[in-house]
Amino acid sequence: MNCQNAQSMVLNFINNKLDKEETKAFIEHVRDCKDCWEELEIYYVMLVGLKQLDEGEELAADFRKKLQNEVESRYVEIEREAKRKHIAKIITILVTAAILIWMFAYLISAMLL
Repeated sequence: MNCQNAQSMVLNFINNKLDKEETKAFIEHVRDCKDCWEELEIYYVMLVGLKQLDEGEELAADFRKKLQNEVESRYVEIEREAKRKHIAKIITILVTAAILIWMFAYLISAMLL
């Protein structure tokens, strides 16, 4: 992902409107790109701060920390889901292999009887 793509995704990231692949790519980019991280911080402070004021909430004391936590939690959740899907695929393959082995053994034993 390049900076132009990342910067065009800032608002959608903040509003949680990116799919998982886009979110992961965006986070990986802004983690390594100081300019894009700063762009994200600016929009985050403005939008989240305005939302808190509109809803009568107390303004967060440390937007930077809140943003870091948000970015990290989204990334961790995406990684967890990817691992769960990977494990589910492995289990499916193992169960299928076990069924095929059982069927093969059953056919062999039936042929021998």
